[in-house]
Amino acid sequence: MKKLISATTLRQMAETGKRVVIPPQCVLTPSAQDLAKELGIQIVRENTKELQGETSQLDAISNSDAKPADTAGTLETQVRKVLSELLKPACTNPKVTHVKGATVVLQPFDQAPPGQNIKLVDVITAREANLAAGFMAFDCSVLPWNLTYDEVDYVIEGTFTIETGGKVHTCVAGDVFYIPKNTKVIFGSPNQAKVFYVTYPANWSEV
Repeated sequence: MKKLISATTLRQMAETGKRVVIPPQCVLTPSAQDLAKELGIQIVRENTKELQGETSQLDAISNSDAKPADTAGTLETQVRKVLSELLKPACTNPKVTHVKGATVVLQPFDQAPPGQNIKLVDVITAREANLAAGFMAFDCSVLPWNLTYDEVDYVIEGTFTIETGGKVHTCVAGDVFYIPKNTKVIFGSPNQAKVFYVTYPANWSEV
């Protein structure tokens, strides 16, 4: 499974220099890619020949005592620490969770465009699982959104529309819709809609 490197994580990794080494199983989020371009960060994959040459050069310098003996070790420790944070799951201790419907109260979505009546609530978060889940409701409103994560939507009631790639998908009660990460969409409803969503990873807002 590919692991995501967010802009925040990339900024931490770049504190040691403009050349950042990432494992082959990791990918940069769009925001991390933009940050790399903005700061002139060079991204190197672990399995590239370029990195092998760099490693050999570092070993030679260390053996010749041109730098303090612990320089390579210190750098390796810092990289391992950052990668450890990166590769760990969103939830380190997933647990069985029961959310009673009577306790669910949707709140106005603070990122909704002005004048749009959209409500949302997360009922499963990174505190309980590696995926998140919740409810959202639309009242004659639309919500442009750029997904940096995977999402599945189940329409509970009403008419729910998803516009993406120049096509509008109209969903009604009982329909299920999957949206892959890195997809730009416009959620909405011409009247009213209530939707149950599941997203991966759970900490999607940090991606």
